[in-house]
Amino acid sequence: MAASDPVTSLSAGLLIYDLLSNDTAVKALSNKVFPVVSEAGAVLPYICYRRSNSVTTQVKSMSGADNQAIEVVCYAETYAASVKMAEAVRAAMEGGNICYTDSDGHRLVARSISLLESEENWMDDAYMQSMVFNVRINSVAPVTPPTPVQTPTENNSNNE
Repeated sequence: MAASDPVTSLSAGLLIYDLLSNDTAVKALSNKVFPVVSEAGAVLPYICYRRSNSVTTQVKSMSGADNQAIEVVCYAETYAASVKMAEAVRAAMEGGNICYTDSDGHRLVARSISLLESEENWMDDAYMQSMVFNVRINSVAPVTPPTPVQTPTENNSNNE
């Protein structure tokens, strides 16, 4: 991505990673957060997330906020640990006005995040808590400082 390219809601995973990997309660339960798939040989507990759906809302011929369905799956050795991690993830995710800023100053703002559905499972010797969140995102271009306007001085002492 070139320095001038804005980020869009397709970069929602960056916002989710930043949110989950920096949340104190989530980090206390697992410091491993992976986009899409875990690393080979990852040791429990850990979290994976992915964007599973994207819908843009049109508002008067302009795009409004994008709705991203983000699936977050918590993996743990025990059922109780998986539920505890899911509760921490939900508490970190729900709410709104969560902001991610990339290195070029482009911002993604999650105006609201709400839990749509959840389910639990057992797979590959791990308890799983799967949650799907609706994330409403706006992209914001970097703030560019205004160019100072130079005004001529009324009295120029050099022209006397």
